[in-house]
Amino acid sequence: MQILFELMPLVAFFVAYKFAGIYVATAVIVIAVCLQVGYRLLRRQKLTTLQIGSAVLLLVFGGLTLALHDDRFIIWRPTLYYWLVAAALLGGHLLTGKPVVEKLLEGDIKLSHDRWTKLSYAWIAVFVVLGCLNIYIAYNYSRDTWVMSKFVLIGLFMLFVMVQMYWIVVKWNGMPEQTPATEGAGDERPN
Repeated sequence: MQILFELMPLVAFFVAYKFAGIYVATAVIVIAVCLQVGYRLLRRQKLTTLQIGSAVLLLVFGGLTLALHDDRFIIWRPTLYYWLVAAALLGGHLLTGKPVVEKLLEGDIKLSHDRWTKLSYAWIAVFVVLGCLNIYIAYNYSRDTWVMSKFVLIGLFMLFVMVQMYWIVVKWNGMPEQTPATEGAGDERPN
């Protein structure tokens, strides 16, 4: 049910685009996100950094799209968002030495630092690719195709998350962790 709530602004954008074009759709998604954030705040739900960042970018780029009557701003917003998330993941990892993905999923999944690092780099790569795909589609296909691609890109991200969870649960479940303390520990033979 939560995923439907998260997708409502995008669905509203799509419907508005089909009936009234990109500028009305932009106004609709800006209003829908404002209502969504307001609803969360009224219910005293905590907004994540990603939700706040997405809403701020949408307000700024949606506002520029409407004020300047130039759809390039709303087209670039998803790419900028994806690339900023990738940069935050990479920057956080480089600054703290700890993968940000580990901090996000801490408590839910227990993995070694090496495995968290691999997952973190996979997330970074996915967000960079999603940003590139958004721009590629926007400038090489029709606006109709670009609007529909929003659902495809979300679907690709969900597929990535499912593959990642499969990998964690099936491939890494029960595999021994290679840590300095356990390396060579099995080399000793009892007398």
